Amino acid sequence: MVKGYLLGQITISDKSQYKIYDSKIEKVIEEFGGKYLVKGGLRLVKEGHPSFQRDVLVEFKDVKTAQRFFSSQQFKEISKFRKAGSTGFLLLLNGKE
Repeated sequence: MVKGYLLGQITISDKSQYKIYDSKIEKVIEEFGGKYLVKGGLRLVKEGHPSFQRDVLVEFKDVKTAQRFFSSQQFKEISKFRKAGSTGFLLLLNGKE
């Protein structure tokens, strides 16, 4: 089975709003069997000019599960805090077959 991934790159603009999101998101990810592979931390830019400051990579058992997570009511309810506290993007990706 091919793994599914959620890749995000963001810049935090309002730490208080983002902190609310951050305090709730891991529980939702775990409800869908996901796990963080990357969550902030060390970032060494080797080429190019990234637009955002923070990286997140979450692994799910497959893309369908990642899609269910992304479409879930739980994720939608807390995403308002992420959107109020940061700018960036999220991508759903499938792993290598």
